[in-house]
Amino acid sequence: MIDVVVIFLAWLDRTPLPVRIVVANSKPNHVRFGIEGWNCLHGSLSDNGINIYAVRSEECWDIIWDSDISPKEFDNGWGCGLCIDAWEKGLYPKPESYGSPEVLWVEHTLVPFHGWLEKLVRSTGIVFIDYDGATEAKLLQEGDQIPELAVEVVGRSLLIGRINA
Repeated sequence: MIDVVVIFLAWLDRTPLPVRIVVANSKPNHVRFGIEGWNCLHGSLSDNGINIYAVRSEECWDIIWDSDISPKEFDNGWGCGLCIDAWEKGLYPKPESYGSPEVLWVEHTLVPFHGWLEKLVRSTGIVFIDYDGATEAKLLQEGDQIPELAVEVVGRSLLIGRINA
């Protein structure tokens, strides 16, 4: 069995990211983390992938980004079982095979997460939308219109300095 916590923490140490990931706590097969400057985003990593939750008033409004993974031996290597299943049903192109479950995790989950972090840094904020009880959160990019049913737009908060009390 692979240790996804070790893979994630090692990846964080060696990968230049556009925004700092702050590990809140780590347990076997699970990490909770935040994204610096984005207090409304809470991250969770487990054996099944990564979820980024958009939180408003201490309530989860949406999973704003996720990547599911299920490592499985495939084509003399390793692939994502979910992608393999979709391919076998004709719903998805044939997935790549990787040399190890660790490489699969990095390429299938962590590289796309890095890409989403780059998109987050370029965003103008996160919009929280309420469709009469059904909620959604999404990134706003330059030029995007704020949806009519938006209840709040949150931007990145940056620490300017510390005040000695």
